[in-house]
Amino acid sequence: MRKILMALLLALPLTVLAQQKIAVVNTQVIMTSLPEVKAAEDKIQELAKKYNVEIQSMQDAYKAKVEAFVKEREQLLEAIRASRQQEIQGLEERIQASYQAMQEQLQKEQQKLLAPIQTKVAAAIKKIADADACTYVLEAGVMLHVGKDAVDITDKVKADLGVKPTAAAKPAAGR
Repeated sequence: MRKILMALLLALPLTVLAQQKIAVVNTQVIMTSLPEVKAAEDKIQELAKKYNVEIQSMQDAYKAKVEAFVKEREQLLEAIRASRQQEIQGLEERIQASYQAMQEQLQKEQQKLLAPIQTKVAAAIKKIADADACTYVLEAGVMLHVGKDAVDITDKVKADLGVKPTAAAKPAAGR
C-alpha cells in the first residue's frame, strides 16, 4: 500500500506538469512591427540629432580655442597661458558633461516613449495567453531551444495589436 501511495505521489507532479500549456512569444518581433515603436524611434533620432548639433558646436569652439592657444602659446605670459589651459580644460569637461547628460536624457525619453507600448504588448500577451489557457509564456528570443509542443503566440499577439503577421517572423531560438 505504501509503495502504491509513493508511486502516486511521485507521478502527480509529472501529471500536473503534462497538463500545463507552455507558450513562447518573441516580443522583439512584435515591438519592431508596431508603428508606435517606429514613431518613438523617429522622435528619439530627431532629439539625438539636435543634441549632436549642440555637441558639435561645443567641439568646434573647443577646437578653435585649442588651435588659437597652440599658435600663441609661446608669446603668452605664464599666468595667461595657465589661465587659457584651464579655460580649455573647463570647456573639455563641459563637453563631456553635456554629452553624458544628453545621453541620459535620450535614454529617459526612450523609456518614457516605450513604456506605454511595452505595457500594451504585455497586456496583449496576457490576453492571448489567458484565452489559450497557457500556464507559462516564455520569451522566445532568449530560449536555447523551443520544442515542437511549445505554442508560439507571437502572431496572435501581433494580430491583437492590429499588426498583420508576416511569414518571415519566426526567429524563435532552437527552431
